[in-house]
Amino acid sequence: MSATDGPRAAIIGAGLMGRWHADAVRRIGGRVTVIVDPNDAAREALGLRHPGAQLLADLDPELVRRHATAAHVCTPVSTHVGVMTSLIGAGLNVLVEKPFTESAETTEAVLSLAQRRGVIACPVHQFLFQDGVRQLLAWLPTMGPVRRVEFSTCSAGATGADPASLDALIGEILPHPLAIIATLLRTRIGSAKWHVAHPSAGEFRAMTTLCGTLVDLAISAHGRPTENVLRVMTDSGSATADLFHGYVLRRSGVVSRAAKVAQPFTVSMTTLRIATANLIRRAARREPAYPGLRRLVDEFYQATRIHSAPPISYESVIDVAQARDRLVRATSVETPTG
Repeated sequence: MSATDGPRAAIIGAGLMGRWHADAVRRIGGRVTVIVDPNDAAREALGLRHPGAQLLADLDPELVRRHATAAHVCTPVSTHVGVMTSLIGAGLNVLVEKPFTESAETTEAVLSLAQRRGVIACPVHQFLFQDGVRQLLAWLPTMGPVRRVEFSTCSAGATGADPASLDALIGEILPHPLAIIATLLRTRIGSAKWHVAHPSAGEFRAMTTLCGTLVDLAISAHGRPTENVLRVMTDSGSATADLFHGYVLRRSGVVSRAAKVAQPFTVSMTTLRIATANLIRRAARREPAYPGLRRLVDEFYQATRIHSAPPISYESVIDVAQARDRLVRATSVETPTG
């Protein structure tokens, strides 16, 4: 696909994620044709990377529709409903940074509008499109019952922020593990009952049981080093996905004295081999950050082009939003101690 017949994208919000969305569009053979941001410096800086794009300080849905086939919404979550409603109302497909909206209720309303207008609205749950997560999903049927799923994030995304912003970070991160868990266990999670610990601002842990599997989510704004790790334990072994880098490591469940002695060495050597191959592969694809995003962007545009189902089903989007609502409410009422 050439740049002349590929997707034409509008980037709404020219910050960090707007830049990566614009890069993904270009990598799949498309063009950024509109950039919208009230910040002159951010808008013009991104415009220099994408010559010929219309640069707008304010959103004009009709102008965007004339120049773009879809819009990437990379603005703060508090603006998502208003921005999406305007764009969808103009007949535009939208790809939206997570969280999709601030509540399940508004998520359902936006998706209902998209269905009525005959366009696609899709959240950016890019972890589901990583090589490592897809490999893990392919392994699962051969690994036996899933006994435990653990998700651990230590984020520097709100370093130095006030307590409210630290807790807001939790709500921003939650859609990622929730979407992965629902996909791994092939179940709905919106009505799950969680045991939540919130000892201080930016520190969060939640546990539940789904389909006989213990699920454990931990998010920290202070713990270091930073990490984003998914671990799945089954009767025949475990798999650990590094979500920052997009690869997965599988470990055998064989129990023996020799396996126990060799374990640190086999794990280290296997990790080095797989991480190196992953780094080379991503370098060849020119994908230095946010693995999975480009594949999601590609599948999103394929769906808009042939009018097929969105890459992430609306049922899944609503389910994740409902689960996030429950956890955010639990976090807000949990009384920090210490």
